[in-house]
Amino acid sequence: MARIDHPGVVSLYDSGLHGDVPYFVMQLVDGVDLATLVEAGALTPGVACAVGLGVARALAAAHEAGVLHRDVKPTNVGITRQGSVVLHDFGLARLAGESAITRTGVTMGTPQFMAPEVIMGAAPGPTADLYGLGVCLHFMLTGNLPFGPAAEVGAVVDSALGAGIRPLSTGLFPFTPVNLALLVDRLCAREASARPRTAAEAVRLLEPFGGDDGQAALAELVAASVRNTAILQACETPAGTRETPPESGPEYEWDEHALPGPRVPRRDVFRPLTLSTTTRRLVLSSMTPQNAVSRQREAVNLVLRGELQEAAEMLSSITQVCLSSLGPDHPTTLAAQFWQAVCLARLGAGPKALELFSSVNRHTDQRGNDSDE
Repeated sequence: MARIDHPGVVSLYDSGLHGDVPYFVMQLVDGVDLATLVEAGALTPGVACAVGLGVARALAAAHEAGVLHRDVKPTNVGITRQGSVVLHDFGLARLAGESAITRTGVTMGTPQFMAPEVIMGAAPGPTADLYGLGVCLHFMLTGNLPFGPAAEVGAVVDSALGAGIRPLSTGLFPFTPVNLALLVDRLCAREASARPRTAAEAVRLLEPFGGDDGQAALAELVAASVRNTAILQACETPAGTRETPPESGPEYEWDEHALPGPRVPRRDVFRPLTLSTTTRRLVLSSMTPQNAVSRQREAVNLVLRGELQEAAEMLSSITQVCLSSLGPDHPTTLAAQFWQAVCLARLGAGPKALELFSSVNRHTDQRGNDSDE
């Protein structure tokens, strides 16, 4: 990976051993992955092509450096809040022409996005990565996994080696331009020889369908996804601590239709836990009332630096710990909720931010009245 120098490929800064445990220091992609983005439904052709072009350019750079990815799929495609596409998780990658890193007879990868020839045991080549790109495009344009939500590997393999992926050009997907549908069908061809020969060729074929408008729309979708996730996290109040709503709402008016409401993520049958996700959960799950204050300082610094996605996740955990252990009117709880509201407001989640600000004000006023008595 270190030999690949391209903005569309996640950067590897350092590596080494901590005792007997190997580690990598890598770029943190501040945004969402493609699987998360498609949870709300199919993407427009312009947005899908913006993502596809980003992946194709990243693959072209990797292949030029002699590296095959071997696991191109939506969870390995990161999209930043600026709408840039970053291909990551080269855990199964190997140098072109070198012997496989796996044992004989053992196939590595994700069957939903794995080229048929690789499933059958052939050595992967550049066109296998292009198959993964094609299936990602198919997934974006239809909003569905290529072989349905089947979690049973055998059923997926049978479909991949049998009828294959349903062609987009059959007319069942009328919102996809015909020429784009034909290109996606070519990338998803069962025979490797029917696909574009190189990633550079795939870039050239995709460029007529991409543009700046697609990247701008992509950035807006990522911002909405980050905002909705923050709202869902803010709604995760521990049992027994939910407040009784006031008889009347705050004296403010807000257009509830100005922003899309939060969506409930559907079950993802192919999403693995990434190192970043696992590490964050370990840190956040170890939070206690004793270290909540220091964690809160870290979260406030994240908000002030504009790293709102990570701050929202941390503040959600801090707030839940404080509500459960310290109560809703404790100063630490109120401070956490205040900064959580600030974070939500900056993410564009106005109604939820206003709700939290109102809650903080009510408890602060109540504490003041109690002290006066």
